[in-house]
Amino acid sequence: MRKTRFFIISLLAVSLLAGCMSASYVRERRIERHQEIFNTFSSDIQEKIRLGQIDIGFTYDMVRLAWGSPHRVYTRTTDKGMATVWTYTRRKIHTQTERMNIPVRVTDSSGNTSIHNRNVWIDRDTEEEFAVARVEFTTEVVSAIEQLNPW
Repeated sequence: MRKTRFFIISLLAVSLLAGCMSASYVRERRIERHQEIFNTFSSDIQEKIRLGQIDIGFTYDMVRLAWGSPHRVYTRTTDKGMATVWTYTRRKIHTQTERMNIPVRVTDSSGNTSIHNRNVWIDRDTEEEFAVARVEFTTEVVSAIEQLNPW
């Protein structure tokens, strides 16, 4: 009974913590940490930031409050000059199940050992990182936004 109660309490605690770490929760904590900067923005921009939206003309601070720090930063050179590109990424794990034939040492009742081949199934995980958004800054304001279409 005690183990069951402990398990249920632990499960509830983990659920509450997971719920607290939603994107909007994290965004609100970022805003709170930088309240002075946030307060300098117009109410329209503040609303977009609270909704996790960005727009052309946003500054570094506005994008960082809405989306957080970028995962990668690139410098882009074009015929019109230099640009900074912030990239936001996600990770996806692909699991592939494969059948393998492995040698297994077997000991019989009289103590003799021999090697037998056994078929086993194994899961092999590969991790893929992919860009979900890129934000281009020219003269320190957003000049282009590129987002992955959710198919």
